[in-house]
Amino acid sequence: MSTRTRTSPTRPRRRGWLVWLPALCAVGTLGVIAWAAVVLLTPAGDGPQEAVERRAGMHHDQHQPAGRFYVPTYAEVEKDGTAVLRYEVGDSQDSSVEDFLRTYDVTAEPKRAGPSEVTYSDRFGEVRRTFTITYNPSPEPGGYDYARITVRATATATATATATATATAADAS
Repeated sequence: MSTRTRTSPTRPRRRGWLVWLPALCAVGTLGVIAWAAVVLLTPAGDGPQEAVERRAGMHHDQHQPAGRFYVPTYAEVEKDGTAVLRYEVGDSQDSSVEDFLRTYDVTAEPKRAGPSEVTYSDRFGEVRRTFTITYNPSPEPGGYDYARITVRATATATATATATATATAADAS
């Protein structure tokens, strides 16, 4: 006599992976869509040049009424924290020193620093800015003269003290 017990007919094995594979694909697709939405809807941060412009009070967002802006040819922050920007401005209808000064709200009185050099100093918020304008005649007859404008901006003592206090508070927490 046999010791086997009779069982019900064998059922085919369920293939669980047929259920889980589409579910994982759906979750992965939703994850990619969410990531793309975050990337596309998050405003881009400032690049290195724009960060220097903001530090110097020369970023176009800081001068809304102007409706225009100049792009620096050089932008760096020195070791002592001074932001240095250089611009080349032509002497034309669209680009002139007068328009540049008006665009960036420079109302200071000019001081002659040399035969072809003028300086302006002002404050913009918590920043002290010094503009050095060097006029260069056009090498071509009938060409436009141009000016090289160097902006040196340093934080005032109040801004430095506030930044130090903020950094100290952040370190303490």
